[in-house]
Amino acid sequence: MKRIAIAITLLLVMLALNGCVYPQIEKVKRFFVPPPKYEWIKKVDEKGDFGVFDILNKDLGKKEYFPFSIENGTKFLHIYIQVNFSKPIGYLNLTIVTPEKNITKDYLTLAKSYKYDDFLYFDNPKPGNWKIVIKVTGIGEYRLLAEAYQKA
Repeated sequence: MKRIAIAITLLLVMLALNGCVYPQIEKVKRFFVPPPKYEWIKKVDEKGDFGVFDILNKDLGKKEYFPFSIENGTKFLHIYIQVNFSKPIGYLNLTIVTPEKNITKDYLTLAKSYKYDDFLYFDNPKPGNWKIVIKVTGIGEYRLLAEAYQKA
């Protein structure tokens, strides 16, 4: 009851000071309606392994698809990929299909490290259907995590 009396008093004072009604009503509404709550929501959480026999197909490698959707008002999206190759030759192609464009990253062991950790960050990601495509050749394992900071 005390909040209502304060809100009415504030509304009357604001009206008297500038005479503009609509912006003041919006401010009073914001006073009573709490802002939306945001939280991290997992979109993809996968672990997989790959071996020599996974190349026996038309793609010459193991290919995995991970579709998910991004809602309106999502503030952040991050994608984490970890790859561990157990033999000297290995290749992983990560493609992120967004509503706007495709983003591709390659991880290769030839004369490089056998382990990769990568973090991709998107600020205000475009809402719609997204997809992560992994094509891998060699022997090893991977972990893929995608989380969105959106309304609960």
